Amino acid sequence: MFAEGYIGIAGTIGVGKSTLTMDLARALNFEPILEEVDGNPYLESFYGNMHQYGTMMQVWLLNHRFRQHREFVTRISLGRIRGVVQDRTIWEDTIFARMLNEHPDKIISDLDYNTYLDLFDNMVLRELVFPQLLIYLDIKPETAVERIKKRGRGMEQTISLDYLRMLKANYDQFVGEMQEAGVRVLRLPWENFPPISEVVRMVHEYSLRPSSFTKWVRPLRHTKDQERMERERRERDTAAALRAAATTDAQRTAA
Repeated sequence: MFAEGYIGIAGTIGVGKSTLTMDLARALNFEPILEEVDGNPYLESFYGNMHQYGTMMQVWLLNHRFRQHREFVTRISLGRIRGVVQDRTIWEDTIFARMLNEHPDKIISDLDYNTYLDLFDNMVLRELVFPQLLIYLDIKPETAVERIKKRGRGMEQTISLDYLRMLKANYDQFVGEMQEAGVRVLRLPWENFPPISEVVRMVHEYSLRPSSFTKWVRPLRHTKDQERMERERRERDTAAALRAAATTDAQRTAA
């Protein structure tokens, strides 16, 4: 289900989501919903010790965005506001959890990751609505590094180019999943900042396009160990089927 008047802004760290959120909300007479970086009690500790704080930070973010999402959707449905432009939607939360799980140092364990995804399913998939339009701001990881350095948040200065490359790859996968599910996605090259009037024009154009929404396609839950076990099981089943076929052929020949 979609919420008319709900626009999400997606993109990697440093792309400029907050600025566009404010400018677009002002142009549309919508309410801006910003990501509360300063209000996250785990963020600074996470950058200091990712293994210790990774899981709880993701749970805090999920809980915070869940409450935020329900509040503004209710206000839209009651006619108290025309709409919202949100800096990073709740649908993107699984990107970061998956990255922490697939990190070479296994920042979030397989057990914690699957527990987090169960929580995400129970809270989000049965309760929340999708944005009328998802705007994806697309930039090169190298550009993201430059912008992160320029805005000067101390806790972000340790973010590496490799991490941002991995984040971009995960965002590209996420956007593909949303498009396959039928969510309207406006992909904007964001190396240079186009006039807000041009963004508004495209928002109106894409919001009127027909939607083919079917279902949410969640990132695969299988860990690498589970994938290996599943592959080995399929190989055993195939070998057993071949042996059974060979036995049947031998019996027919003997008969």
